[in-house]
Amino acid sequence: MKAKIVFLITIMFSSTAFSETEEFDDPFDVSESQFEIAELGIVKRVDVDALEERSRELFNSGDCVAAIPVLDEYARKSNSLANIIAQALEPYYSASYDDRQDFPRERLMPLIPLETLSNNYKQKRNIAYAMHGECLLKLGKEEEALPILSRALDLIEIDNETWWVRTRNNLLQIVGVVVE
Repeated sequence: MKAKIVFLITIMFSSTAFSETEEFDDPFDVSESQFEIAELGIVKRVDVDALEERSRELFNSGDCVAAIPVLDEYARKSNSLANIIAQALEPYYSASYDDRQDFPRERLMPLIPLETLSNNYKQKRNIAYAMHGECLLKLGKEEEALPILSRALDLIEIDNETWWVRTRNNLLQIVGVVVE
């Protein structure tokens, strides 16, 4: 009986805490965006594209010491840019299923290139993250590489077999597992 009472009290407090958190969701709280801008600046496409080129040059040349900070910046800024582009689609994403179904196709068509662009920058982020982990591994920094490679595998799309296999093999190399 005591266990049931404790269980019920726990559920009551958990649901109360959850509902209180929801009530305090401030629609005017922009602190997360302000923090990101303070950390990364206003991320522009031309800058992210330049970072992509520079990071690939450094990675392909084998200069992992120089590549790691550039890859990190490139991944973070690609992510930010993808999120900003996706934010432009938010009223559609937040709409109910019925509202999205009723949304006129001619108004939806111009949004598709934006969604595609956002997804492309997410893919670029994922590859940059995998490259970052690979560089850490090449530098013998296995403890740093392991969580980066693991997270990269969480992010890489299933259809990106090249980077999935490459990153998987890098991860397994650290723990001494060889895949035939």
